[in-house]
Order: sequence, then structure tokens, then C-alpha cells
Amino acid sequence: MDEVSLYKKHFEFHSKLDYVSTINLSRIKEISKRINFASISTDRQAFNNKGNVYHREKDNVAGDYISNLTLDYTIKPKEIGLVYGTVNIKTIDKNGEEEKQSTFKTSHFHNYARFIADLISDRVIYSKQLDCFIIVKNNQYEVIDNTNFALTYPVDNKYYIDDFLDVMLELYREHLNVTHNFKIYPYCFAGNDWVYDCQNLTLTEQKLKSDELYSIKYDVDIKDINLEIPRNFFDLVTDNEKSKNNLMLTHAYTMYRKMKLIQAEKWFLLKDFGRSGKGLFMATFEKLMTVNKVNFDSLISGGFESANEWMNFYGADIAHANETGEITKQMMRILRKIATGETISGRGIGRNAFTFKNNAVLILDTNESVDTGEITANTTRTVKISLKDRPINETDEERYQIFKPYWDYIQPNGNISVSASVSFLIASLEYLKENGREFKFKDVTLKYYFNEDELTETQITMIRLLSKQGFILAGDETLQRLIEQDYSSYVTRTLKKT
Repeated sequence: MDEVSLYKKHFEFHSKLDYVSTINLSRIKEISKRINFASISTDRQAFNNKGNVYHREKDNVAGDYISNLTLDYTIKPKEIGLVYGTVNIKTIDKNGEEEKQSTFKTSHFHNYARFIADLISDRVIYSKQLDCFIIVKNNQYEVIDNTNFALTYPVDNKYYIDDFLDVMLELYREHLNVTHNFKIYPYCFAGNDWVYDCQNLTLTEQKLKSDELYSIKYDVDIKDINLEIPRNFFDLVTDNEKSKNNLMLTHAYTMYRKMKLIQAEKWFLLKDFGRSGKGLFMATFEKLMTVNKVNFDSLISGGFESANEWMNFYGADIAHANETGEITKQMMRILRKIATGETISGRGIGRNAFTFKNNAVLILDTNESVDTGEITANTTRTVKISLKDRPINETDEERYQIFKPYWDYIQPNGNISVSASVSFLIASLEYLKENGREFKFKDVTLKYYFNEDELTETQITMIRLLSKQGFILAGDETLQRLIEQDYSSYVTRTLKKT
């Protein structure tokens, strides 16, 4: 990649713009024609942010340079940049001979020009496979949709062109025969020396090539992946085999949702009474995906604060709601909106409003009772997980010693380990493979009481009778008396209200 090859690619790009039907054609062409690529030839130029603009007239095959112009955008440090403006060439008489003189007039640089420059220089490419533009990163890529484009390439309202991205897409789909040399793997994530294929559920040790782009790339070596520790952790923190099954599938499910390998159907409810290791479990997602912590206060407040908070859901893979207090009706409405994957509107500071579909998987962890039917009408969409309660008489020191190996593994020195997080993810995917490659979530009954002291006499008696004989007679005199004692005051209050 040099200034001459970029000039030629840009010339073809600019020539094809006339084939796209848009009312904004002239505005887009005015942006494009001001893009000039420049070489950075010395360390002094690099230090002073200067470059040598390459330009040429139709009859000038070799082209010419205007030296030491200030760069508006650096494409590749110390090598290539962009100067935004127009080159003017006039013929002057010098000692009786005609001589051409080039001058440069700068223009206001904005992000539409930067996007075109990124396209020409392959920092952004059009993928026929995905039918969209993608940002090329180190062995990974990022999809550009309308919202991401507006966030990554923002422009002032006076420069805004409503169909700019659509014009670019049509140009590359229909009129430009541009090929790229990248191989794109939308259903794989990779490490430094390995690749995991989520469709086939296979881990392969291999050296990555510079032309390979994966959905996600983690800075993790295969030797640092440990599947035994996550499995031991799942044994430690879950209350029963059904909950263990559901917990072990959580990482795999969220990754499948991120890669759009499955439809948005499930949300997760984690229930415990504290000190269960739930915080450690949730920490393993932080370095794997984009986790948005649900801020109920801001979402409930309304106005700009609420719109700004909803904006945080764009690009989120997981919406983590951690609530230790009562879940109010307002909070339930918010949870329903998140769990059902509604289209939501948000607004960033100093930005226009955006509308986008929420793709985040809801994970609600609470020690309060939750009416799952209030969140999604179809209660089978709720994946329940009951975490094991720590013994009542267990001291903080005893608990610390039990969880210490996992703290040291997941958050050594207080920093979340990427290799530990990836180990949890792969352990989950391997468990999915063991389960016949299907998400077979189990129906879990959640506990709403920590111990017998929180139950009424009626509830205790009913539990004992059911445990002993498997049924209860509705006319049992002892039971009738206990119901009268425990609930008569509640019935009286209810009748007074009605």
C-alpha cells in the first residue's frame, strides 16, 4: 500500500459514484474529490504530522507531489496519510518557458471522508459473505450497521447525509468489482495459537495467519486453557444437577446468541441468598463479551438520562441485572423490555437519537422472588439456576479458603484473567457437545426461603405432611386452624381494601 496505488483505487471509486442513484450524489462527490493520499517519507515529517500529497492530471501518467502538507488523517503511521482539500494547477511563465505550479487549498475534514479513506486503504472492507462493511482489526472484525456507523464516524448535523452508508453499500454491491484477501470466520473465535469453531464445537491448535478474521480474537495461548477448574467450580456453587446443567450451558448460550447461531429465546434467572460465588461466575463474562450492567435508577428516571442509559445496550451481548432489594413494577417493565429483545431508542451525549434492536441476553441475579410470567408471557423462556447456599455457621475465613483457588484463578491480583474466562467459555461449549449439541435446559424449582425460621406454621406443617404421606386433606382440622391463625389478618386487610 502506497500513495500511488491508493490514488488509483480512489480514482476508480470516484468514477463509479455516478452509477448510484441518490439525491445526494453531488455532495458525496464533493467529499470524495477532496481526498488526497500522501506519503510520509521522513522521521521529521512523521513528527510534524506532514506528508507529500500525490496528484496527477489526466495527461500526466507519472503524477507529481506537493510536499510537507499537514495531514488530516494518518492511515498508517510513518507511511501513509490523507490531506483533505483541492489541488489547483496553473501554468506560469518562468524565464520564457511555461511551467506548471501546484497549490493546495484545505477544506474542513469530517468523518465521511475518513470512512472513504478507510475503504480505499482496506481498514474497512465490504464482505459479500456477510453483506456488510466490516472494520478490520488484528485477526478479528467488527460489523458496521447504521448505528455503529453513526457512532464510529459521527458528523455534525450540517454535514449529515441520510443515505451515505446506503450509497456506499450499493456502490460496492453493484458497481465496484473490488476483492479483498481476507478469510472471514463468523462462527469462530481464536486465541494466539488456536481456533474454536462454534458450529462444529471443535478446538484446533494452529498458528493464525494475518489474512484471517475471526468473530473475536483473545490474547490467550492454548497452554493456558484449563477446563478442569471451571468444572470443579460448577460443582461447588450449584444446588443440584439441574442447576449445574443450566449454569454450565450459560457461556455457550450467550456466545451462540452473539454469533446469531440461535434465535433470541432464553433469559437467565440466578437465585441465591448471598456469598454463593455468583459474583465470580459473572466476572468470567467481562473479558469475553460486552457486558452492560443494568442501571435501574437511570432507566426509570425518564428523559435524557434514561435515553442515554438505553444507548449503553447497543452492542451489548449480556445485560446483567443485579438486584438485592425488591423488584418493583417499574423495574419489571424494564426487565421485560430487555428480555424480549425489543427495538429500543437511545441517545448519547451530543448525539442524535438511535433506534436499534436489543440483542443482549438478560441475566438477572437476585435474592428476591420474581414473577417470571411478568417478564415473558412464555415462562419456558426463563432458565432458572439455584445456587448453593453456604452453611449457616460458616465463617468468612472458612468461606475465603474454600473459594480462594477460584479467586486466584479468575481474578488474580484483583484483575480478571482472560485465559480463565476463555477456559469457562470452552468448558461450556464442550459440555454443549456432550449434551448432543442441543441446549437442553432443565426446569429448576427455586428456593424463596433461606431456612425454616422464615416459614409460617402453615407452610412448615404442609411441607412435613407432604414429605411424610405425599398428600394433604383439604379438610384437615389442624391445617384449617393454622391457616386461620397465619392468614386471617391478611384476608381482613384485603377485604377492607376492596
